[in-house]
Amino acid sequence: MNAQSPRGAISMPVVLGLIIAGAVLFAGVFFYVFHQLNIKVETVIRNQFNQQQLVLARKIADSVENHLDFLESSLLTMSRMGDSLALEPDSPGFHRYLTTRLNDLLPLGVLDLAWYGVDGVLKFSWRGQPEEGALIRLEPSTLAWAREPASKGRLRLEKTRPGSYPPFQERLILPLAAPLYFQDQFYGVLVLLADPFFICGQATKEVRSGTTGYPWIINQDGIFLAHYEKDFVGQDAIAVRLARNPAISFKGIREMHERIFRGEEGATEYISGWHRQEIGQVLKLAAFTTIRFDKGLIRNVTDVEDPQRNLWGVAVVAPVAEVSGHVWEVLYQEIALAGVFFLMLVVGSGVLIGVALTYNRSLSREVEQKTQELKESQERLLRSERFAAVGEAASYVSHEIKNPLMVIGGLAHQVAKRLEDRPELQEKLRLIREEVRRLETFLGDLRDFTRPAQPVMTQVNLNQVIQEVEKLLETEAKKRGIEIVEDLDSRLPPVSADPNQMKQVLLNLMKNALEAMDGGGRLVLKSGAEEEKVWFSVTDTGVGMSPEVLAKIFNPFFTTKDKGTGLGLAVIHKIITDHHGSILVESTPGQGSTFVVKLPKEQ
Repeated sequence: MNAQSPRGAISMPVVLGLIIAGAVLFAGVFFYVFHQLNIKVETVIRNQFNQQQLVLARKIADSVENHLDFLESSLLTMSRMGDSLALEPDSPGFHRYLTTRLNDLLPLGVLDLAWYGVDGVLKFSWRGQPEEGALIRLEPSTLAWAREPASKGRLRLEKTRPGSYPPFQERLILPLAAPLYFQDQFYGVLVLLADPFFICGQATKEVRSGTTGYPWIINQDGIFLAHYEKDFVGQDAIAVRLARNPAISFKGIREMHERIFRGEEGATEYISGWHRQEIGQVLKLAAFTTIRFDKGLIRNVTDVEDPQRNLWGVAVVAPVAEVSGHVWEVLYQEIALAGVFFLMLVVGSGVLIGVALTYNRSLSREVEQKTQELKESQERLLRSERFAAVGEAASYVSHEIKNPLMVIGGLAHQVAKRLEDRPELQEKLRLIREEVRRLETFLGDLRDFTRPAQPVMTQVNLNQVIQEVEKLLETEAKKRGIEIVEDLDSRLPPVSADPNQMKQVLLNLMKNALEAMDGGGRLVLKSGAEEEKVWFSVTDTGVGMSPEVLAKIFNPFFTTKDKGTGLGLAVIHKIITDHHGSILVESTPGQGSTFVVKLPKEQ
């Protein structure tokens, strides 16, 4: 009897369809609401960012006015020296005093100090170079102001203008004037010439808004006194922009200039023709303020020439994209969340499957690692048992052969003395003695292998050991035409080892390397450290070894040399094992071999 669904029940496909439809509707509403919220958030963030830029602009303006305050204070002090120091104008003390004060002010952007007489004609310039006989006069309005009795003890800050005598004729200067009195008698006017570019450059130095935003300053004529683009400085702010990108009208910048010259401050947005190295329309946020030269500490003392027009403007600008980009990043994240909502089930299943597969792979790797370690342990055990058996047999053979061999060698030496007149027999006796010596050497190697000395552990500098062994074989290497190259780690930590046994290891490895390079080559000695190990390696460019040979090179009595004993590498392996180290070999037939010895660091 077939089971039937209860009347009024909704089938599973319908349920799934309703869930998906509800999720789509929810995601759409979610996206729309947050999109509108992001627009509002972006507007708020733009306004806050511009307010921060306005704070920066005010600080720059204050910095300029503070700089001018100091120069004004210095000029005021110099103009009063007649009363305070009793120095009559044009006296030696007068010139010495002003020269000293001027030298103190030069690092602060002061270009010159000039003295104009009562008739307004230049009497003396401390750093200028007027042509001889040239009649240089003070601005009439400045002279008229200075002659007023009410101007005594006051200052006059003039508009930036080109200088009137060399070497300042080709540049903008900012003149500061003060009447010069001595014992209530008018002696003319002291004029301090300041460098407006230096002052504004110092005020904007290293100021940055956001990531790439920057400040700029213009004077009363719209000339750049400071800008990120160094070639803009000294140029008309509108003209130089049009020259850079004529396709832009710069209407927003023109309106901002007009507001600045009306004495306003505020924040705005405008379209620029570039930003830093990027050319093209760029929407920028800008905050601006004015420099009126009346906010500093020197108040009620300085008269500003044409105060309604003598205004400088400071602006701090940054691309809108730097602010909006972060907001839209949030929007993209929200879109991603909607996608995640639909993919959650699939991803969850995928994660479970992935975890299972990862666990299986990890378990498989661990089993393989343990199996490999077990195989290596078995090989070491078999090697130890084989070495022990060989050692016992070799010890017995060495003992039994050594004494007769000594007798044969001694008798051959005695017979050779008695048969000095028989050259044909002398040659045969020489062969006997050489073979006896070769067998004695073999027995010595056999003794070292079967009864190795226990290592006497001390603190060893492996680099020093390598260099000592290198000196021993240096002559042999030159004879064979082999270049020895060092690549040693100068910060190699010490190891606990037997220095004599380490020399024996290196001597055998380097001899083998030299013998593997009959036609010359390159022997490289390296050292280094990794984790808890210190290592050194010996690399040659010789004949190399086949995989079959590599598998047997540490076996006793295995050799590929005509006169080898086959014990050298076996002894090396035993020494390194006694030091709780390891020796690895890499070799390519026809290209060479590399032996790497690793020892534990000294604890």
